[in-house]
Amino acid sequence: MVRIATLSFLFLLISLSTIAQDSKLLLRGKMMTALAEEKLTGAVWSTVDSGGHISADAYGIKSYESKRLLAFSDRVQVGSVTKTLLATGILRLVTIHKINLDSPVEKILPGIHFENPWASTNPVTVRHLLNHTSGLEDLRLWQMFSKKVSPNTPLSETFSRDPSVLRIYNQPGSVFSYSNMGYTMLAMVIEAVTRQRYEDYLDNYLLQPLGMTRSTFNFITQLGKNGDKDLAMGHLDQMQRQEAVPMYLRPAGQFTTTAYDMGIFIRFLLSDGRLHRFPFIREDLLKAMGSPAASNAIEHGLQSGYSLGLMKRDHNQVTGLAHAGNTIGYHAMLYLFPEEKKGFFVAHNMDSETADYEVFNKILIQSLALQKKPASSPTVPAMPADMSNWKGNYIPVRNKFKAFAYLDLLTGFLTLLPQKNELVLSQFQKNDKLLFPTGHHLFKSSDKLQSSIVFYSDKQGNPLFTTGFKTYKKINSIYLWTIWMSFILGVLGFLYLFFGGWIQIFKQGTTFLKQARVVPFLSILCLLLPLPFFLTQSFVALGDVTPASILTAIVTALLPIALLIGIGAHFKNKDRYKASGIDLLALLFALQFVVVLAFWQLIPLLLWV
Repeated sequence: MVRIATLSFLFLLISLSTIAQDSKLLLRGKMMTALAEEKLTGAVWSTVDSGGHISADAYGIKSYESKRLLAFSDRVQVGSVTKTLLATGILRLVTIHKINLDSPVEKILPGIHFENPWASTNPVTVRHLLNHTSGLEDLRLWQMFSKKVSPNTPLSETFSRDPSVLRIYNQPGSVFSYSNMGYTMLAMVIEAVTRQRYEDYLDNYLLQPLGMTRSTFNFITQLGKNGDKDLAMGHLDQMQRQEAVPMYLRPAGQFTTTAYDMGIFIRFLLSDGRLHRFPFIREDLLKAMGSPAASNAIEHGLQSGYSLGLMKRDHNQVTGLAHAGNTIGYHAMLYLFPEEKKGFFVAHNMDSETADYEVFNKILIQSLALQKKPASSPTVPAMPADMSNWKGNYIPVRNKFKAFAYLDLLTGFLTLLPQKNELVLSQFQKNDKLLFPTGHHLFKSSDKLQSSIVFYSDKQGNPLFTTGFKTYKKINSIYLWTIWMSFILGVLGFLYLFFGGWIQIFKQGTTFLKQARVVPFLSILCLLLPLPFFLTQSFVALGDVTPASILTAIVTALLPIALLIGIGAHFKNKDRYKASGIDLLALLFALQFVVVLAFWQLIPLLLWV
C-alpha cells in the first residue's frame, strides 16, 4: 500500500509539472503572437500564483542591432513602476519609525519652500507626495530631456534651478494629480533621514533583504567598457536603438531589474509584510497600498484612485492594484490581485507610440485564471434629478504639463449630455462613452465593474466630476468655442500668409518684396530654421539650451513684431501697390493667434524653462 501511495504521489507531481509546463508554453505562444502583431522587439514577464510560485519567461530580441535573443534573466528598465518600489522603501522607514507619513515635508527638507496658499492649514506632507495629492505639477521638459544631467547630479537641482516648480496648485490632499517631482522629493526625504544616497540605502536595506539581488536603483547603462551586458537595449519606433540615459527625475523612473526579481517583489507585496518571521513592513501599510483615502473622490463615495505607490485599476473585467511605467526605450506594468494572492509583471524593451500594451495585460490576466466578478449592481438606479446641472463642457482642473495647457484646452475638453437613463460623455477624437447611474451621483461605464465617475460641487457651487485620477471643471461654452475660433482663424491666417507668399513670389518676383506681407512671410519661413538643428541633435537634449532651442526662441519671438510691421506697412503703402483687404484680415487673424499663444506662454517658445 505504501508503495502504491508513493507511486500515486509521484504520478501526481509529474502530472502537475506537465500541466504547468504546458501552461507556460501556451502563455509564451500568446506573448510571441502579440509581440509580432504589435511590432515590438521583445518582452520579459513573470507571474505569481496563489501558492507564491514565481514563473518567469521572455521572448524576442535583446538588441535589434545585434539580434541577440532576450532571456528572462536579462535586466530591463521599468520607468514609473519605480515609484511602487520607492514607496515601499518609504514604508520601511515608517515601520522602523524614521519617517511619519503625516510629517510636513518642509520640516524634513529645510531647503524646500513651497508656494502653498493653504500652508497654514494644509501643509504638504510625505503622504501627499506618496499619493500624488501634493498639488505639485508633474514635470518640466528639461527635467526629463536633458544631456546636462549626470547619474550623480544632486536631487536638489531639480527644484533649485527654478523655484517656480515648487508652486502648489491645489489644496494638498484634495485632488489626485500625478507628479514625478513629488517622487523625486520623496527620495530627498530618504536621503535627509538616512544621510546617504537614496539609491544606496534602498539597494542595501530594501532590495537585499527582499532577495532582489539582480535589481538596483543606481544608474546602469549598456555603454562603455563597464556597461551592463545583461541590460536589454531600449528601442523606439522604427527599431531605433536607445540606451539608458540619466535624468533629473531619476527617483521617479530609474530602476533596473529582472522579471524574476519583480516576481519576488510581487510575492512580498501580497504577504503580511514579514521576512524570516519578523515584521519588515507593517501589514496595515502594505494593505493600504492602492486603497485611496482622503481625497475629493473618496469624500464623495468613489472608491477609485492612488495610494502609497499603487493605483486601483478596473480593466478587462477584473479589479486589481497596478502601476504602469515607461521611460525612454522601455515600457512596463506591475499588476497585483490581493484577494486571489496573484500578480504579474511585464516589461518591453521598446517604447512605442503605436503599440497597444494592454494586449499583454489581458493575456497575463487570462493566464492567472482570475475569477471574473459580476458588475457591482444588477439593477440600474434612477438618474439623479439634478444631473441637468452638470450638462456642458469640461476641462481638466490640472494639466499634466503646464507648457501644454493650451493644447489640453483645445483637445482635452469633454462634453456631458444627460439623457433619460444615462449620461453621454463625448471626448475630442474619441468615441462617446455611456455612463450609467450606480447610486447618488456615482456612475460607471459599461466596461467597468465598479463606479468610475462621481459628480459633485465645490464650496462655491461649481459643478465638477472626477474619475479618481483626473478631475474636471465646467467651462463656459462660449469661451471654449471662442478659443477654438481663434485657433482656426489663426491657422488660416498663417497658411494664407505662407502659401500666398510663395504664390506671389512666383508671380511677381522681386516686386513682392514691396508688399505689406513680405516681413510676416519671411518670419513664418524662419520658423523652419531650427528644424535641421533639431534633426541633428539628440532628442534627449530637447529641454537643454542648444542652438536649436535658442533659434526656436528667437524666431517665435519675432513673429508678433513681424506681424505688426506687416499691418503697419499695409496702411502706409496700400495705395502704392493696392494691398488686399484679405491680406489685412490674414495679418490680423495671425496676430490675434500669436497674442493668445503669448498669453499661454508659448511665444516666445522657451523649451528649457
